[in-house]
Amino acid sequence: MNIIKTTITTLAVILLTGQFAFAQDEQKGKKEIFTPEQQELLKAQKDAIKQNREEFKNSLSDEQRAIMENMDLTKKERKEALRATFTDAQKDLLASNREEVKALKDEFRSTITEEQKQALKERRSKMKKRVKNMKERRDQLKERKENLKERRNKKRG
Repeated sequence: MNIIKTTITTLAVILLTGQFAFAQDEQKGKKEIFTPEQQELLKAQKDAIKQNREEFKNSLSDEQRAIMENMDLTKKERKEALRATFTDAQKDLLASNREEVKALKDEFRSTITEEQKQALKERRSKMKKRVKNMKERRDQLKERKENLKERRNKKRG
């Protein structure tokens, strides 16, 4: 009897361990979509955006910084108020930054193969499904909470 129990327990542990190991291999085995060169292009693009943002922040006057930090205004109002105070040099800086980023994006897009485009579409689709499922779960939880409150109120009342 003990031998049978031990054998069944051992077999169950082996099966469970195998399933967990398989799940981990599946996660680690995700293929990289981008080549190292493409990853470098993306990194260069991010670095350029960070540098441009810093240059722009450094060009702001104290008055412009005060507008950005004014939480009494909505985000849209802050944006409009700030744009109204831009100097020609700041406008030129923003325009050149936009052009630089656009050129980097175009350069990157030209290196993407059809297989990579398909993989990106699939990844985007999976993310949309996950987000949709999360929203649905959140809505279900809210509904359950409301139902629970109603039942509690009925019991009391």
